[in-house]
Amino acid sequence: MELDAFLDSWLARAPALAHRLSTDRRGRPLPKRWAFYRLRRLAEAHLRERAEPRVILVPGLRGVGKTTLLCQLFLSLYAKDLPVFYLPVDRLYRSVGPVLLEALEKISSRVEGPKVILLDEVTHHRDWAGDLKLAYDYDPDLMVVAAGSSALAMRADVDLSRRAGYEPLFPLSLSEYLLVRGRLGRMRSGLLGDVRTALLSSDAEKLIELEEEIRRAIRGDPIAVTESFLEVGGLPATARARSREIAAGIVVEVLDRVVRWDLVEVASFESDTLPEVERVLAALASEKPGAVSMESLSRDLGINKRQVRRIVEALERAEVIFRVPPVGPARGKVRRAWKVYFTTPTLRWGQLMDLMPGGPWPDPRPTLLEEAVAARLHRIVGTRRAASLAYGWIDGEVDLVLEAAGRRVAFEVGLGKRLPRRQARAAEELGVDVTYVVTLRPGVSEERGAVYIPAWLVLF
Repeated sequence: MELDAFLDSWLARAPALAHRLSTDRRGRPLPKRWAFYRLRRLAEAHLRERAEPRVILVPGLRGVGKTTLLCQLFLSLYAKDLPVFYLPVDRLYRSVGPVLLEALEKISSRVEGPKVILLDEVTHHRDWAGDLKLAYDYDPDLMVVAAGSSALAMRADVDLSRRAGYEPLFPLSLSEYLLVRGRLGRMRSGLLGDVRTALLSSDAEKLIELEEEIRRAIRGDPIAVTESFLEVGGLPATARARSREIAAGIVVEVLDRVVRWDLVEVASFESDTLPEVERVLAALASEKPGAVSMESLSRDLGINKRQVRRIVEALERAEVIFRVPPVGPARGKVRRAWKVYFTTPTLRWGQLMDLMPGGPWPDPRPTLLEEAVAARLHRIVGTRRAASLAYGWIDGEVDLVLEAAGRRVAFEVGLGKRLPRRQARAAEELGVDVTYVVTLRPGVSEERGAVYIPAWLVLF
């Protein structure tokens, strides 16, 4: 098919397709995630005054809603009769071939002045980074928002990185889960920022106010809502699923697509190694975050240690998992294995449901809750400069230690746990400014030098 014919046909059909991809089975618009409003503000600023950045990369785990986000952004700008174009690169590649740069140039030439092109599945084109850089230089009126697998973050070259802004799309937060489920009440602008600020500053009085405000915004029992979030709340499709079994099946499908596309096509894995990847994923899901190491995975699975490391690093780049290093007193290094978390506990839960659908299995909630808190802190680190996440080790473990805004904050996580004296002393020796104990109990309180907070305050 000729490129001009493809573009004529596709651009004419784009509004109808975008509408279909951004509505539910009953034709109702899907809820908009917080990233939508940030991207719309940037796009409108460019169309108004040619504001930078003119290239925005949207990396994220498969299934987190990147296509829906781009379609919602397209329809919002299109409804205002603004020059915006939506182009799925995978369809372009299948229909015409590797002609991304030519397509961008042809679309740019159709409109004088500022315009926005939204590219979906951009990593289907192998030289996408080079083509975006050339398109950026070709037309100073062009803004490109490019979404695809998280390979975006690992393959953007240095020249493009200097030009590009990043809007990573993470798994759903608790507030976004409630939004998707239609159970989020009235919520004022600035609430989420106030929560982050109060947590870092350890302002207990402010945290009490914010926790009460969040409870009012949750339609339903906050404990039950949070427990549901730990299982199915990480991805839009699992959050909307009509049953837990369907949600678990969606998780398996998402991970299968990651393995068979991201790892084979992007990370150059051979197809005969995919069973090893699946075994590593199953082992990670079956063990607590700190219970596995490269050595134990290699030994228990009978896979070469170098191959295990390659698999784990590829899963990390694909944003299926993330790793958290140990830290000792005075920020010293500790010879212990890194903790391995899934980027949402929904990925762990879905695999456990698939591996052992009827049980028996230990109560997964403590692990899922720790994973959810770790993922939320990982999200903070991913959006802040000079922030880091570790776990503490001094003759015992401190679950998580966040450093941000010049503060060092410890988090102990459990369903209703009390902070043991040994862990309290370990947190003190790590030099933390405050220790939070995250539980599934409502209310904020101080005890034994720690601040007890409910999980929904952190996860919101």
